Amino acid sequence: MKQQQIFVHDDDQKIEYITENKTKYAGVSIKETDADRYEQELKEYMANEKPYLDSSLTLSDLSTKLNLPAYQLSRVINEKLRLNFFDFVNQYRVEEVKSKIADPSNDNLSLLGIAFDSGFNTKSAFNRVFKKMTEQTPSEYKKQLKR
Repeated sequence: MKQQQIFVHDDDQKIEYITENKTKYAGVSIKETDADRYEQELKEYMANEKPYLDSSLTLSDLSTKLNLPAYQLSRVINEKLRLNFFDFVNQYRVEEVKSKIADPSNDNLSLLGIAFDSGFNTKSAFNRVFKKMTEQTPSEYKKQLKR
């Protein structure tokens, strides 16, 4: 009771707070030509080496393989490809699944087996990601191919 008032609310007083917009990667500079080159190297590595087949692939793993700092790789994926790391990798995994489903030599494999072989590590993640990227469930996609 003896303590003086700490917060005083005054309706007549208008306070305007000015904050600066924080831009992502503000302290990280990367030349456009370098970013283009890194993007090309990344796409070639993904196509040729297929690191996405490893279900435990991380941004750090990929940056090490490409000999590129993780923050620069992240920036290239985010800004040049307009994807986050997980969507980027899962895009390749979904294409791998679609390719394997279309291949008659894989008819003896279950959709879940194909998913695991393509880098997914859970059934729920596979179904969620596949539907998000194709707007079809894996089963619907397979049935549509067989017509």
